[in-house]
Amino acid sequence: MVVSTMLFLIIFIKKGFSKSEAQYPRPPPGPWRLPIIGCMHHLAGQIPFRAFRDLSLTYGGLMLVRIGQADFAVASSREAAQEILKNQDPNFAARPEHVLAQIVAYGCSDVVFSPYGPYWKQLRNICLVELLGTKRIRSSASIREEETLNLIREISTATQPINLREKLLRMSNAIISRAAIGARSTHQETFISVAREANDVFGRLYGVDMFRSLKLLHVLSGAKFKLQRIRRRLDKIFDDIVKEHEVKAKTTKGRQVAEVEEDIVDALLRLKDESELEVPMTMDGIKAVMLDMLVGGTENSSSLVEWAMSELMRNPKIMEQAQKEVMEELKGKNRLQEADVVELNYLKSIVKESLRLHPPLTLIPRMCRKTCEVLGYEIEAGTPVFVNAWAINRDPRYWEEAESFRPERFEVKSIDFKGANFEYLPFGAGRRICPGMGFGLATIYLSLAQLLLYFDWKLPDGRKPEELDMSETFGVTVTKKTELKLLATPRIPIPSTV
Repeated sequence: MVVSTMLFLIIFIKKGFSKSEAQYPRPPPGPWRLPIIGCMHHLAGQIPFRAFRDLSLTYGGLMLVRIGQADFAVASSREAAQEILKNQDPNFAARPEHVLAQIVAYGCSDVVFSPYGPYWKQLRNICLVELLGTKRIRSSASIREEETLNLIREISTATQPINLREKLLRMSNAIISRAAIGARSTHQETFISVAREANDVFGRLYGVDMFRSLKLLHVLSGAKFKLQRIRRRLDKIFDDIVKEHEVKAKTTKGRQVAEVEEDIVDALLRLKDESELEVPMTMDGIKAVMLDMLVGGTENSSSLVEWAMSELMRNPKIMEQAQKEVMEELKGKNRLQEADVVELNYLKSIVKESLRLHPPLTLIPRMCRKTCEVLGYEIEAGTPVFVNAWAINRDPRYWEEAESFRPERFEVKSIDFKGANFEYLPFGAGRRICPGMGFGLATIYLSLAQLLLYFDWKLPDGRKPEELDMSETFGVTVTKKTELKLLATPRIPIPSTV
């Protein structure tokens, strides 16, 4: 009797534990922790996305990492990314809080950092329809053609090695400025400086922001002061731009729409004055969108072209093939136009491969809104989640010779940037996929094609391709640690006018 009772209790308890475990999945595995700093020692001396990739080799495609006082889920596999960015996308559509976004992005009122909800949905629709849609991309083609040729002419006069990053930054800023505010910005140097400083502060702030309850650390690190200084510099510029556009709106009032060329700031001010919006557009909201365009848009495109040119310098046969393709497209024409780029399939594969190895956003930030289960593990509500796009894009399970630059892989592999292939996430996926993707790619394609068409390129001082430094810096955008400096030799005559 006693034995049978004990057996019954053992079976009952076991069933109870099994039921409990089924109802409450365990959290994802993760590396061992130390008091106060958590897993920070595992990241010491490494760039975060590389460190997370290395840890995932031990702990799997979904792991929980405590950094300082915060738990983070890190997804490093295609399966985990698909679950977070597609299958449960609405539950992971929020963004983690970040002091940079609170201060610089006007209380997270831009499209990148704003909380998931009616305001963000409205702002995203405005971006896709009014600001960055197909119509806007087509109407700004002449701007890209003019500014890329301006870049080519400037390079052609150089007698010394050029700093390609500097040239590309100025070109990108000129393109986005003309589209956003109707003219080349007189504040170009400030925008470029702010983009660099924000990128640097973000990288430095990474560790400090993990200790989110110790607000004194933001003061001691100097990060908060630097961010407030950036905000003040931007405020002054944006106030001037808005005033200029308000004056323009008054002087053109009553004229036919066709007579007035509406830029992005014009469109934002028009929408602010319209009553149809579900959530009123504020002046801070307009400034935050301008920040996304003029600062974010400047660095992302220029950085990718620099990465692509760096990879081509290391792979001269690929560069030769790309130059041949562009030259073939030019036959019978006096210059390359944006419409011609549609036919440059090998060049597009080069861009795809550059984005695979060097995605602008390496760690895609999301936040769990409600406690849920992902791949059998429990993710608690409020947990920040990072999809390690950099690691997934280089995973040998999905990519043959994953660390090699092989554009031809995309000639036989039907994969695009639009977030349907979760082994390839250069712009994210789901609801929060980058809304500026189309506009940015148009600039990247044309500028890279022009560089390959008009010049032959060499590394200075007799350096060999394999000596080129390809290490990264961690920030809002991941850039090359060392600027790319090259000698340019004209290949064909350069047009004097567009």
